[in-house]
Amino acid sequence: MEIDKYYQTLDQLADDCAKSGLATHHFLENIIETNRNLFDELIAFRKSFVGAKELDEVRGYLVIGLFREYKGIERATCFVICFELGEAATQKSWKQRCEVYSPSQTLFTKAPHLFEHVLNHDLIDRVALTQIDDSEILQITSGFTYLDYALNPLIASWAISNFPDKKIYLRANPHKYFDKQPLQSISESVLMPANPSWWRKLTIHNRTKEGASYILEDCSPKDNIQQYWELHIKKIKRLEVIVKRSNNGNLSMMIEEITDIDNHGLLFGRCIHLDTDSKFGTDFENSVLNHLDLAINIYEGDAAKKRLYDNLASGTVTTDASYRTHLLRIEQISFKALFGFVVSFFKSQTLINEWLEDQFYGRDAQ
Repeated sequence: MEIDKYYQTLDQLADDCAKSGLATHHFLENIIETNRNLFDELIAFRKSFVGAKELDEVRGYLVIGLFREYKGIERATCFVICFELGEAATQKSWKQRCEVYSPSQTLFTKAPHLFEHVLNHDLIDRVALTQIDDSEILQITSGFTYLDYALNPLIASWAISNFPDKKIYLRANPHKYFDKQPLQSISESVLMPANPSWWRKLTIHNRTKEGASYILEDCSPKDNIQQYWELHIKKIKRLEVIVKRSNNGNLSMMIEEITDIDNHGLLFGRCIHLDTDSKFGTDFENSVLNHLDLAINIYEGDAAKKRLYDNLASGTVTTDASYRTHLLRIEQISFKALFGFVVSFFKSQTLINEWLEDQFYGRDAQ
């Protein structure tokens, strides 16, 4: 087996693994049972260049009961292949989850009427969806599906309950459909403000912009455990903000929370975008958003490296995401409602507090 053949095979297996929904090691155990010759070919090729660093990474996994059919370097190579497949499958999964909606996807073949409610190729009008018990489970006319797991279901339920008369669109998983209601998973809770209030006026002139960037500085866990956790465990790097007013007076804002590049070579951006036609000097109480979007941006390879050094706050164009999808859209809501989405959608409470203190709380006299 040549190297090109190895990675082509791994790429195909990653597709199959992502579609199967199985954990990588369970998927490979099935391959060993059903196509042992193929797996032996992969091992025979890959074991020839397993390095010392890879062996160190594998050593801690040898005590668990996986891949017992193999011994020595061949068993260690099984774990190396498992890690490489997991990385490829993770990237495949994100690409698949960010696909635009198509009538050929499972959700729409099972419930074709849903396609009539699709907006901008990646969202569904919530009038066609019923959220079950504030969970990730969505009921449709004939069955059930899931919210995309990048959107905490409590954000969706908060938006629906607080803005029942507004247009809301949600990202449902187009590859999942169930005839019977699936089991509900446990998800982290989010802090949702009951009545957000801001005082700053929209003092951005036509054809001007205002940018800001907030960086998580390193610190000792003894000094600030929350900041340490957000930087070192959640791998959050910074929060970037850019506000612009166009020639016609439309004011737009983009906020993106950037993570560090992970061990799959991916960088994630959690993004909020909004716009309003409210005029210069209008306060938040009287300002209405045309729309507010929540989205996830995924950068990989060179795009991830470039995005790590780009910054929205500079006002220049940043690197395009390798793939992205919207998670929620809501229209014609008060500008001050942005606060609820900010504190619940972004992951770094430290950076959120810094931005709000700088941009809003300290400027109520303006």
